[in-house]
Amino acid sequence: MSAADTILAIDVMGFQIGIDRLIIGAFTGLTYGLLAVGLVLVYRSSKFVNFAHGAIGAFGASVLGLLVADWGAPYYIALPVAIAVAAALAGGIEVVVVRRLAGRPSLIGMIATLGLSQFILIMALLINSDGVSGFTFPKPPFLPSFTLGTTPVGPPYLAMLILAPAVLVGLSWFMRHTRSGLAIRAAADAPDTAALEGIRAHRMASYAWAIAGGIAALSAILVTPTTAGASLDSLGPDLLLMGLAGAVIARMSSIPIAFGASIAIGILEQILLSNPDTRGLVPVVVGLVIVVALLRQPTLGRADTERGGWRRVGSEPVPAAYASVRGILVTRIVIVGGSVLIAISLAYLVSNETAAILTSVAGFALVGLSVGLITGVAGQLSLGQFAYAGIGAAASAHLVEKTDNFVLGITGGVLVAAVVSALVGIPALRLKGLALAVSTLAFALATTAWVLRLDIFLGDGVAPAKPTWWGYSMDLARDYYLFAILMLALGVFVCANLWRSGFGRSLHALRDNEDAARAFTVPRTVRKLQLYAVSGAVAGLGGIVIGHGQTTLTVNSFPASASIDVVALTVVGGLGLVIGPLIGTLIIIGIPSMIVLGIPGEAALAIGWLLVVILLPDGLGGVGMKLRDRWYDWLAARAGVDVAVARAEPDVTQRSPLQRSAELTGLFAPDAEDLAAGPDAPPLLVVSDISRHFGGVVAVDHVDLQVSPGEIVGVIGPNGAGKTTLFEIIAGFTAPDTGSITFADRDVTTATPERRANAGLVRSFQDAALFPTMTVRETVMVAGERTRPSRLVVAALGSPYQDRLKAKRADELIERMGLGPFANRTISELSTGTRRVVELTCLLALEPRVLLLDEPSAGIAQNECDALGDLLLDVRRELGTAMVVIEHDLPLLSRLSDRMVAMNLGRLVASGTPDEVRNHPEVVSSYLGSDHAAIERSGSHLAPVPTIPAGTP
Repeated sequence: MSAADTILAIDVMGFQIGIDRLIIGAFTGLTYGLLAVGLVLVYRSSKFVNFAHGAIGAFGASVLGLLVADWGAPYYIALPVAIAVAAALAGGIEVVVVRRLAGRPSLIGMIATLGLSQFILIMALLINSDGVSGFTFPKPPFLPSFTLGTTPVGPPYLAMLILAPAVLVGLSWFMRHTRSGLAIRAAADAPDTAALEGIRAHRMASYAWAIAGGIAALSAILVTPTTAGASLDSLGPDLLLMGLAGAVIARMSSIPIAFGASIAIGILEQILLSNPDTRGLVPVVVGLVIVVALLRQPTLGRADTERGGWRRVGSEPVPAAYASVRGILVTRIVIVGGSVLIAISLAYLVSNETAAILTSVAGFALVGLSVGLITGVAGQLSLGQFAYAGIGAAASAHLVEKTDNFVLGITGGVLVAAVVSALVGIPALRLKGLALAVSTLAFALATTAWVLRLDIFLGDGVAPAKPTWWGYSMDLARDYYLFAILMLALGVFVCANLWRSGFGRSLHALRDNEDAARAFTVPRTVRKLQLYAVSGAVAGLGGIVIGHGQTTLTVNSFPASASIDVVALTVVGGLGLVIGPLIGTLIIIGIPSMIVLGIPGEAALAIGWLLVVILLPDGLGGVGMKLRDRWYDWLAARAGVDVAVARAEPDVTQRSPLQRSAELTGLFAPDAEDLAAGPDAPPLLVVSDISRHFGGVVAVDHVDLQVSPGEIVGVIGPNGAGKTTLFEIIAGFTAPDTGSITFADRDVTTATPERRANAGLVRSFQDAALFPTMTVRETVMVAGERTRPSRLVVAALGSPYQDRLKAKRADELIERMGLGPFANRTISELSTGTRRVVELTCLLALEPRVLLLDEPSAGIAQNECDALGDLLLDVRRELGTAMVVIEHDLPLLSRLSDRMVAMNLGRLVASGTPDEVRNHPEVVSSYLGSDHAAIERSGSHLAPVPTIPAGTP
């Protein structure tokens, strides 16, 4: 090696770090920067990650390859044409697909773009099956080549150096200095305000998508000649991951930061590629960079950023009046029994070749069941389920070989897949679907490129053993198919039990409204880890079914693209249904396996499942559920049931739930004595010197507060006084900067909201949103988790005992609170006032010692405030529950409170009896006089006093 080479290349722990590597990495990073810029533009306009971004770029590269290599067009004429085609494709996607998904969860948008990526890559292969390869792809002409150290630097790298910065500068100028660019930024940052200025947000989003698509095409065109033999199938996902890294580091907002970070990612990639032992680690290292960047950011991807948009799949619950209809019972038995009988009979009716296909269908359905758990139930997107399937299969094959015990091999493979899934999911515990989707995408790519290639897994291939039954080896495909059906039945049994158990309800609650679920004692961290482990175990079981059914098991048996396929089949079948993956697998996996479709047929299948996502939110299974409901209605009508009455809406023109509950005496303990504690009782809740700053804003400023058992303390203050922030701190949702909180003689300053609620310190929320897709009964049963928590193993085995106790207690509370007509209605169907009553019912189901009520009268009709006051006083009298109440209806609060405190600018400015606080000079000056409208809400029996303007938080 020459002296020049020694200077240019330095060996550090096996990595070749030299000027040539750094420069090549920087050149490559320029193209990744362009990808990142496009992702930022799309995210800012549509608020989700476009997983088809890399595929759009690959499609543009395919067009250029077709024009130049096949049709002989000049490169610099074909280049703008290919970019324009990709831009038109991306803009069309926004118009045709993205706009139709408005109002649905961002996760659905990401799933739709997964389908688009598959379709676009197939179309790219269709128009140019051999033109997108690093060996054959056209290179920019008229640019020189030279050698840097030992590394050749060709025209593609010089094109990156020239074009990437030019595009960045041009885009920056366009976004900052042109009318269209400013309109795109305005529509992305504040669409409602932009609409008032005459800016059409949808049109601007289309422009943003088109620009991003053109940039993605340029990136793919520049980088493809440098990727050696990379195929089109891997080009899209790999490009996407590299672009995501820079975009996430830039918090999906800053184009310059995204560009700079991507250059660093390109250099990191080249360093990893310089060591043969770490070449397969590129995706996992980049994935770790992305997850760390997410965890360090205060808002991007946080779990509290999105609520609502989810649907209750199928229809409303089957009316209770249908339970005794014999025809409905027979229908259920016939459907289940008939399906099992047909599945078993196929083993004796089909050929070994068809049996092998059906075995693969069973394995994919099991992996799809794992997607249904993690996405359909919990609302998180995992793109690594097939990676867990491969790991489970490899572990099982090795264990069976070493122990000659198939049961031990299956158990071990399932456990290994569960542990790996839980470990990969740990970084996403506090984050929404973006973090889990990205980390599992990276893991899926790394599993294919590196993990499964290790000798401890599949290496160059293993020959898995076949199971034996009483000494009979299931070597024939038809015999093995029976084993696959048995494993599928086991997976369906476990998943169905988890779906309808308290475990499943807890996950539904976390998906719909994580803060409310935690306030109801749902253990977020434990439940999510359990979810990741269970979904990994089910995916591992699917991998075992697939793996042991093959003669030779290799890394090609578990491609990264299959993880997208199982998401597709789950969505097509019905994301919120246990049977959804079974239906989807028969269509997405079964049909192509039995019928040779070719590339056009595969494209039609991909566009078909995309249409299901757009047009059928509940999937094909949801259509089946609607047909089932019509059949049940017909059977019920024949049996003499009045279907109109059974499915009737509750009569909301009569007395409200508050009015009905106020008429009940002995609401919770029929002969209870007044349990309110005396004034000399030691404090139950002690808040000492609590402060909280948000940047330069002082939200809570050295607040002290004590609450005795059975005492009701009212909190008043103008908008921005810090009342709700104080509640957030006391309940554990916001950490204080200074001070401590003691509850029942225990320091709970660092305790989670779940632990505080379990101890009896429970809060409500201003919006009373609760869980939109759950019924009133299910919502109250979620609150019952505090007294009768669901256990994972018990739920998986289907034991109904704990659920029956929770259901009984929920029904008692629902009737006592006047909610009987609403029991089977979803929360999203209820008025704000009725949701308030449901929330209060849930709070009482928690059996709290201290209730933190945040504006309990908000949304309640004026003539019902007296009933609300009576109800709260009944709760205190019969249960001894202490309360801290934030309320703007001062007459109501004065009637409730034993003591009142006033806040202003984060400080307590007055404390004492209601009369003393109302007449305190600083309180009067803070409120600037009286608002008689607020006083009149609770009637005229109280004299006018200074009040907070109605609607103040």
